[in-house]
Amino acid sequence: MSPEAPGIGRRYLNETRYRRDSLGEKASYPRVALYKEYPDAVRRIALQADPGLPGDLWDCLRRRRSQRQYQTRPLRLEELAALLWAAQGVSFSSRNYLLRTAPSAGALYPVETYVAVHQVEGLAPGIWHLEVPDFELALIREGDARRPLTDAGLFQSFLGTAGAVFIWTGILNRAMWKYRERAIRYLFLDAGHICQNLMLAATALGLGTCPVGAFFDGEVEELLGVDGREEVALYLASVGAL
Repeated sequence: MSPEAPGIGRRYLNETRYRRDSLGEKASYPRVALYKEYPDAVRRIALQADPGLPGDLWDCLRRRRSQRQYQTRPLRLEELAALLWAAQGVSFSSRNYLLRTAPSAGALYPVETYVAVHQVEGLAPGIWHLEVPDFELALIREGDARRPLTDAGLFQSFLGTAGAVFIWTGILNRAMWKYRERAIRYLFLDAGHICQNLMLAATALGLGTCPVGAFFDGEVEELLGVDGREEVALYLASVGAL
């Protein structure tokens, strides 16, 4: 494609640049709730927050690799809880904000965490949502999600052989009311921070994980039951025993 006709990605980057002569321009977006909850969830399970597990950060940074081959043993519930806390656990409460282990622009945290549970001790297979304020998992869709998730992930088989797959979505207006169109950049930055926390925690626990950015967006969103307009799929990561 010629420079005279750039693709939509380049146009987006150009049109969301901060410039001194246009920083004050504003579009109106509704402000939405800081936290998403499923009051009618099939069931809920409380998790242990802040596991306080030992680990050497520098060693984890050195050893971290994308791992796609997993053992068949189920993940333990305490392992999943530790991973969830590392990814999106509340580390400090300040006024109306629950500050997390990963940074977020304006402390708005527009990224939601779902988990497709395949093999986790004490959890039924299905799609679970992390309810941040109470650090609970809410079951929003029962059943084996291995086949539809693998198909949605461009047929990458390890998405079905992992013990669980983390799925992150972005709620657009949770950030756009403040940062307008540039907020879309921040959604992906936030998701990257969260996934790196997950990968380092998995390394510390002796687990394998692999981030995935290639998937059929609409199929992942349908699996989660989100609309693909106001809440969109951003990122996936598989986790399994090594």
